[in-house]
Amino acid sequence: HPHIPVKAIRLNGEPTPFRIQPIKNNFLFTSSSSIVYSCLHEKCRNQQITLNGPLFGCLLLAFHHCFPSEKKNNRYLAPFNVDLAVNMRSRLPQSSFTSQTVGFCVSICEIKLKRQLSLHSTPFWTLAKKCMTTTNKALANENERYTMHVYNNILSNSHKFDQFSQFYPEGLTSELCLSNIGKYPFPCNYNQGQLRLQGLHVINNCSVYYSTAMFFVTCAGDDQLDFSLSHAMETEEKAQEFLDYYVRLIEACAIADIGITLEQLLRSVQSQ
Repeated sequence: HPHIPVKAIRLNGEPTPFRIQPIKNNFLFTSSSSIVYSCLHEKCRNQQITLNGPLFGCLLLAFHHCFPSEKKNNRYLAPFNVDLAVNMRSRLPQSSFTSQTVGFCVSICEIKLKRQLSLHSTPFWTLAKKCMTTTNKALANENERYTMHVYNNILSNSHKFDQFSQFYPEGLTSELCLSNIGKYPFPCNYNQGQLRLQGLHVINNCSVYYSTAMFFVTCAGDDQLDFSLSHAMETEEKAQEFLDYYVRLIEACAIADIGITLEQLLRSVQSQ
């Protein structure tokens, strides 16, 4: 699968309880135009898929374009693993958390398409639907509940955590992670009256065990999508290129014809 070049800068000189020295994360932020969310939401409703579908699909395409594989045929979108952050507030039946609870309650599930897709013949919204279906199947297995309990047990036991850390000697657990849970846990009635939010950026400083690139997509209820990227990529320029290309893909698919293929979508973004 594609590979993102990493440059892990260790935060030396500070005492740490971890086997691995924490790294320095870099952060990038940007926002879409003000009409993207409403256009994307309408297309998703017409296609009967969730917003996760096009957001996930565009991320796969951005990864394919910015980090092409030297060994694979780049006329196809090859399957590769992506971590997906899952909001656990409503997925733990014995939890006292509600949609109004403030705090971090997230687990991770690993998503991977079953087969490669032709860029020339595959419609973008077919990819988006496959992304949604694959995600829903992963969530239906409820593996993320098990994963969350396992991690909680490991983190609360120093001996288990020490053994676990040996599997990730450099601290890198995955190449790519996506979270768009910021859109769902909270109602938008806070965005009324004198207080008006024009954007809402979320970021997570996973400095010990981390992904090369972690994308966060949020919305404050103003039809604008806000994007945050936490990364440990080799260069800031490549990270900025990756983020910009991802946002342009989302902007393009929100206004493009329903039948647009993956190849046509990529070309439309490259010509901008």
